[in-house]
Amino acid sequence: MPAGGCGREGYRKLYAPTKDSVDLLFAFGLASEAHERSRQDSRVVDVLKKWSTCMDKSGYGGIGTPYEVIEKLGLENDKGGPKAVTAARADVACKREVNLVGIWGAVEKAYQERLVEEHAETLALYKKQREARFKLAASLGR
Repeated sequence: MPAGGCGREGYRKLYAPTKDSVDLLFAFGLASEAHERSRQDSRVVDVLKKWSTCMDKSGYGGIGTPYEVIEKLGLENDKGGPKAVTAARADVACKREVNLVGIWGAVEKAYQERLVEEHAETLALYKKQREARFKLAASLGR
């Protein structure tokens, strides 16, 4: 019996076959990092304040970000009901008014591009290893 059992052995063979193996979640980690950096960027913070002010004027006060809408409005159990639809319309109108999606998207894209440049070598290795892992996994099912 391999150390850690068969599950650990299977994981090691597919996801960490060599000492230089790049974690399959590496790219997701970079995407998450870019998003988190964008959330803290002054341009995004500013446009979120404008969006929040617009939502307040639309009758939805106390909401700081789009991530808070469902919880702050108590829509957890009725995401498709009339109250949710009305709130969604206000949300979309405010996003358009302040160009939230355009600004945030551009800022996040810039952070993504910077991280891709900073990690180009690791990402190239990641791509090569991912393709090899997929081939190996496909061959194991035969």
